[in-house]
Amino acid sequence: MKKGKATFVLFLLLFMMVFLNADQMVMSPNMGEIEAEFGITKADIGLIQGSFTIVGALISLLWGFFADKYNRKLLLLLSVLVGEIPCFLSAFVQTFPQLFVARALTGIGVGALFPVVFSYAGDAFKESQRAKVNSFLSTAISLGAIVGMVIAGFTGASLGWRIPFIIVSLPNILLALLFFLFAEEPKRGAAEVAVGDLVDKGVNYIGKVRLSDYKNLFKVKTNLILFIQGILGTIPWGAIPYYLVNFFETSKNLSKESATMIFIFFGVGNVLGIFFGGLIGGLLYKKKPSYMPLFSGIMTIIGTFVALLALNFPPVEGAGGFVMLGALGMVAAASASMTGPNMKTMLMNVNAPENRGRIFSIFNLTDSLGTGFGQFFAGTLATAVGSLGVAMNVSALFWLPCGLVLLTAALVFPKDIASLNKKMKEAALTMEKEK
Repeated sequence: MKKGKATFVLFLLLFMMVFLNADQMVMSPNMGEIEAEFGITKADIGLIQGSFTIVGALISLLWGFFADKYNRKLLLLLSVLVGEIPCFLSAFVQTFPQLFVARALTGIGVGALFPVVFSYAGDAFKESQRAKVNSFLSTAISLGAIVGMVIAGFTGASLGWRIPFIIVSLPNILLALLFFLFAEEPKRGAAEVAVGDLVDKGVNYIGKVRLSDYKNLFKVKTNLILFIQGILGTIPWGAIPYYLVNFFETSKNLSKESATMIFIFFGVGNVLGIFFGGLIGGLLYKKKPSYMPLFSGIMTIIGTFVALLALNFPPVEGAGGFVMLGALGMVAAASASMTGPNMKTMLMNVNAPENRGRIFSIFNLTDSLGTGFGQFFAGTLATAVGSLGVAMNVSALFWLPCGLVLLTAALVFPKDIASLNKKMKEAALTMEKEK
């Protein structure tokens, strides 16, 4: 694609990620109203959101295989439609089982989109561009959560909890159609060391997609480390944002609108952390690849302790306390979120083109297991002990072992990059002989 068209297509991807990920958080600010209408508890809400996340992650395993084998433009269109139609219908449910099914179906679309987008990006952008692109894509995902919370928080009070589902679902259908019309399907291997020039000349990349290759993905040590940290690190990301507005309402003397504003502080910190974390990680990667996981692990550990300070801040009194709590939340979210885009860059740079859809589907599964467990765990623990604050604090502590695990990736990441480059050079020699 030409530069101007590539930029337009990237913006379409970014906006699609924003709106589809807005679906995930659109229930959160109005969970009290939903609980009251259907006669359910926070444990039931946690079960809904847990199923949303986990069902989507399981489906993404299948979609990841499809992304490595079939046209990703069509898969992306289907993913958006599968997600947004049930999200729209969530506004019209009349019973708790109907809401549960609608949210689970929406989760399928969100989970399916993840491996398709990153498989597409891996072939559309070269190694030197990936850190920046992943920073943008990861920022869009995070921004989507804020958009969902803001729309639901500020319109739910006046229009009810149903209307936000309609607002976040409709724009994406148009965006997906525009993407399908204007985007080009990138050739597999076109962005790789050694083989890219051959693919550009019309030589077919020789990588094949086989089900048996799944086991080989676990032989890459960087993959294993990132899977483990993904589960640990997403437990607090599942629990804290989802219950944050309700927590501040009940424990910090804040109205729903003020609690939503504090959430925005957290969200802005998250967006800034992801954006600048990806850019800084990319710069460090160019200096020395091992610096990227070291930077990510250190910032995650710092984020743990700042998050605990924010969660245990005394009840807010006056504008000064409000600003202080917001600032702590912003710093905590920024520190802990710098890991996200760097993990995606690391995965792209140690896995072959024909494996990227599947590796991102597995990564999405581990992340989703952590997120879904975090939401279910926090809701269940809060119900059991009668304190949402205890559940939030315990959830935040999972960032500590996540950061420590990340530090170990510095030992294996450079070796796995070298291994992939060697594989690509061997593939180039074979392609030269067969052309």
